[in-house]
Amino acid sequence: MRPRWILISAWVTAAALGACAGSSDPEPRRGAPIAAHDELPAPLDNGAAGVPQAFPPGHVAPARACGQKIQSTRRSLVTRVLPDGPRSPEGSLAFTSGVCVYLPPGYAKSGLRYPVLYLLHGGGGDAADAVTFGHVRALMDTRIAVHPRDAAIVVMPDGAIGRWYDSVDRTFRNETYMIDSVVPYIDRHFRTIRTRAGRAIDGVSNGGHGALLLAAKHPKLFGVAGGMSANLDALSLPGLGDPSADSYRQNRSTDLAARLDATDLILDIASRCTSTEPADLCATQVVDRAFIPANRAFVDAIRARPRRRGALSYREIDAAHQWIWWNRTLRDRHLPFVFSHLADPAKVA
Repeated sequence: MRPRWILISAWVTAAALGACAGSSDPEPRRGAPIAAHDELPAPLDNGAAGVPQAFPPGHVAPARACGQKIQSTRRSLVTRVLPDGPRSPEGSLAFTSGVCVYLPPGYAKSGLRYPVLYLLHGGGGDAADAVTFGHVRALMDTRIAVHPRDAAIVVMPDGAIGRWYDSVDRTFRNETYMIDSVVPYIDRHFRTIRTRAGRAIDGVSNGGHGALLLAAKHPKLFGVAGGMSANLDALSLPGLGDPSADSYRQNRSTDLAARLDATDLILDIASRCTSTEPADLCATQVVDRAFIPANRAFVDAIRARPRRRGALSYREIDAAHQWIWWNRTLRDRHLPFVFSHLADPAKVA
């Protein structure tokens, strides 16, 4: 007979995770080989340290930034999980492991299923970016305190420095990882609303490209999608082939606009930065300036759709290409939009 404290610990963990077998997703699996046991063995974890960054300063390794244990508490939690995923042709991991997960206050005992926001980092980033630089925990806690029906789970995966697609040579397979591993894992291990009405996807910079791309290629999974300073033309992103090739066009959001007719969309990009504060890093607005033409082309393509049903909110704002700005945009624009279009938390059926 196991000691009583082990039994109690196991019960709390099971209650907190709300694990359940199977998924009611309407979109079929894409055939990627996933182990029957969906947890990546700890010795294979290649993402715990993240990507060391000198700019902006203050990087914290995902294993530490998202290291809280699932427990019964009135506070929110930020934990890290290890979904297994696809392999490269050589047999190595075709993804960077580790997913940071924000759980709303009181998750363990609430008895609720929650909508999920998938939040994707940009180039040179890792799974902890939104926690460390975006202060997503404070943003969500503050919002939920005022708007309890906006309680949600926020999932922050690692996109191997911001490449949210499968490379032509299959050395990295981040689309497969997200769609066949991360989303099903989250639905199996947490109490989620497992329909497109309960899922949103958003991202910054290359993560904005990834969010719109995955929403367009898998419209049955995500009901809401967005991008902040989104690199919609996949500028400088490797592994997609020549811009004239099908492999590139199949991963370009503007070419996939027809698949987003029923998806609610929000995009913000900086067309100027007038701040004189050095900390606001206005010089980085030059990156957004390079991305503006693709954002405008994408929005024009969306607006031209004759049968479009989803909402669209697009703004060119006074900002720059940094988390100090994305944090504000997430707080003031994207979280309100996302939660106005997602399902509310609901009692477990």
